[in-house]
Amino acid sequence: MDDELLDSCGLIATFFGTLLEGEISMITSIVGAEMGYYNIWLAMLFGFAGAWVADWFKYIVGRTQGQKLLNKKPKLEARFNKVSVWFDKNPYLVMTFYKLMFGMTSIILVMAGMKGISYVRFAFLSAISVIMWVSILSFIAMHCAEPVINNVNNISNYKLEVLGGLTALAFLYWFFVKRPHRKECLTVK
Repeated sequence: MDDELLDSCGLIATFFGTLLEGEISMITSIVGAEMGYYNIWLAMLFGFAGAWVADWFKYIVGRTQGQKLLNKKPKLEARFNKVSVWFDKNPYLVMTFYKLMFGMTSIILVMAGMKGISYVRFAFLSAISVIMWVSILSFIAMHCAEPVINNVNNISNYKLEVLGGLTALAFLYWFFVKRPHRKECLTVK
């Protein structure tokens, strides 16, 4: 397979991986860039773009459907109310660092939409948060990449297998850990 096509696939996988999941995809992409498959700055840019698009989607959902969502999910509403007190005291601080608050990101983004944070302010604060997130994960991945690269023999002979395996692992992680489980769909009425 043409190396340029494989490089493009890696960057596209970075975009969709950070769009759907995030951390694992970003770290995997940086490791791939450290291995020389594509430019590290492009990997960071595609990671930023995927994460930012996902965050905008959650913000828009909060802005347009937030109250309906809370009415349908009482457990989510209880969690929302706990975070809301904190958000109301320091909205700009929370919005600046939300991407680093694992487990609360989606709630904060929906809340930002529901609380009427303006589009311009959201764009600015979200960009700062996502840039910090990409930078920290890239720094971690760059410092962990060397041992990974050194312990893998003949990786260039298995480009597709490695890329496919890492993509499958990221998807499985998203499917079983990050994706909201719909218990109500499994119950028979």
